[in-house]
Formats: sequence, C-alpha cells, structure tokens
Amino acid sequence: MAYSKAKLSDLKQSLADRHDGGTLPTDTPTLTLWTRIFNRGQEYCADILSLKKSVSVTTSSNVGALPDDFKSVSDVYDSGDNLMVMVSPDDIKYQVGGTYWITGDHDTGFSINVYSEDTVTVKYTYFPAPLVNDTDECIIDDPEAVVAYAYSMIRKSETDPIGDAQEAMIECNQRLKNVKSDYDNNNANSEMALGI
Repeated sequence: MAYSKAKLSDLKQSLADRHDGGTLPTDTPTLTLWTRIFNRGQEYCADILSLKKSVSVTTSSNVGALPDDFKSVSDVYDSGDNLMVMVSPDDIKYQVGGTYWITGDHDTGFSINVYSEDTVTVKYTYFPAPLVNDTDECIIDDPEAVVAYAYSMIRKSETDPIGDAQEAMIECNQRLKNVKSDYDNNNANSEMALGI
C-alpha cells in the first residue's frame, strides 16, 4: 500500500503536539498564522531539496508557455529525447537546433523559446501549491520537517521563551538531509539527484 501524504490538518495537530501540549487552537487568527508559516516551511523545504517537476510543452511560433509554478529550469529535452543546451537570448542568431532560452518573469510568467518548432520536455524546480484547506497534502516526504520549521518560526516570534527555536531549525534541516539521503540511496544508479 502506498504511503499517504500528510494533510494540513495533520501538520496543525503535530504543531499543537509540540507547542500547545496537543491542544489544537480554535481561534482563526492563530490557525491562519500557522497555515502561513506551514506554507513558508513547505517552500523552504522544497527549495532546499530542489524538488523538480516535468512538463511537456508544445511550442507555437517557437515559443511555449511554462506552468505558473515554474521557478527555474533544470533540463530540457527535445522530442527525440536529446538534451538541449540553454543559450542567452542575445546569442540566438548564432544558434541552430538543440538550443533553448527562457524569457519572462514571475509577474508575467515564463516562456521557453526554441530555434525550431518542437514539443519539449522541461524539468524544472517549482513553487509548491499553497496549503489552504485541511485536506490539502504537504508535498514534502517528511512533513515533520515542515512542522519543525513552523515551530522554530513561532518560537522566534515569541522571543524563544524556552530556547528551542534553533534546535527545531536544526531538526528541520537534519530531516531534509535524511530525505535527500533516502532519495540518493533509492536512485544510486541515476544521474539525477536532489541538491542540498
């Protein structure tokens, strides 16, 4: 049976276990704050792990829109599964097939540009979808890393009354190292690896 991912409600309960003796707060401002911190923690963890997605993009007039969650390009493959080379938009007049360049920004969105029409596969790091509802799933394989991050941030905002904010952040980073180690062990014969 497949492992089921932790939901926002699970993260809240785990944080309550660490912070409030297991009693989940009921007031909206506190729960809203916790959710914002969980989202920052999920983004932090995804960034440290360099989590990647893959998408197929068909270009039109040599340009294809990248997904809204695009953060940065990792690898691009043409329809023949050949690794393409990134070039500067300033150098495109000197290029032939097998090259691409990225245009755009986080406000207007990003596009991939190719020398000739193609359907390309883009591997990219991404921004995780925000956790909003209690049933939303955390994308981090070890959700306690996100909870440890949230606990550290809450303790820091309280001026760390019992001196454990730094320990929680150390725990978060150690958990992320363990996730990376597990991934590397499971993909020992693969060239792709998570970056930490």
